Amino acid sequence: MVNVVIDTNVLVASLIKRNGPNRQALRKILDPATPLRLCYSSQMVDEYADVLHRPLVSSRGLVPQADALLRLVLDVGEEVVPKYIPAIVFPDEKDRPFLEAVVYVSGVLLTNNLKDFPFLGVTVIGPEDFLGWCAEAGV
Repeated sequence: MVNVVIDTNVLVASLIKRNGPNRQALRKILDPATPLRLCYSSQMVDEYADVLHRPLVSSRGLVPQADALLRLVLDVGEEVVPKYIPAIVFPDEKDRPFLEAVVYVSGVLLTNNLKDFPFLGVTVIGPEDFLGWCAEAGV
């Protein structure tokens, strides 16, 4: 089983570009037949809910789809309660919950903003590379 933590930007991109790599990666993670387990924390859910209702989504009339996506993530994924990681300086402090979750589950962080997670020992991957890895691994 591979634990996967999804950054909010992947969810937003999957809503906006329905046939893009973000949507394909999300489908792969949410497929119960794959050995992938979606993990999230309550802090991540708070950010998901906030960002999925911002103008980037709402101005496109995608709030119903965003709400359905969030419900799906909550239904399929597993909530974790990661430990606080002290003394780390983040490019963006809002990324802390994602890093803490991926460290806690010893998993992979899927994001479009690789530069936001310059931490040794943390596996951070973009959607295209994730899909390539899944193909190579037969996932």
